Amino acid sequence: MKKTTAAILLLLVVLPLSGKALDMSGKYGLGYFNTDAPVGGRFWLSPTLGLDLGLGFEMKDIYFDGEKEKATSFWLEAGLPFVIKSTERANFFVRPGFIFASLDDRVYGTGDLDEKWSQITLTLTPGAEVFFGEHFSLTAGHGIAVDILSVPDAVGGDRGGESEMTVRTFDGGVSYLGFHFYFK
Repeated sequence: MKKTTAAILLLLVVLPLSGKALDMSGKYGLGYFNTDAPVGGRFWLSPTLGLDLGLGFEMKDIYFDGEKEKATSFWLEAGLPFVIKSTERANFFVRPGFIFASLDDRVYGTGDLDEKWSQITLTLTPGAEVFFGEHFSLTAGHGIAVDILSVPDAVGGDRGGESEMTVRTFDGGVSYLGFHFYFK
């Protein structure tokens, strides 16, 4: 296992160093940056500014009040990767991002209400996109996030109808890689 991991890490370091610089202006690719919104893509508006959009959806069978129902949640994610440093096969970027989530309470909340929780997350992510040829890249990053959670009125008590804010750090390392496959 250690030899396999070492070989993969060596390939991730050596492969991006070969070849010439890629001009990504006007290129678009399918892929994702955030695992909550994995159906998406990236479009490079200029050599240093990109636009990411992603969607996520979840439908689960649950039992609510003794009957089988569908619990649905969705995520919409957007970000603007801004390249700070570019090399022959990699870009170091800073990416402000925005995520909106509509979460079913029966799965993500108290577990007993047919209500939706809304969450807005603002992120600032330094990261890298490493290119393997002209069409494929892997992306990883880490950063800081601010989560603003709107609690449904029906929750009641001190939390009902209120908003809660959390500031946290997050990682996007080897176990959390994004990718893009570029067509143009």
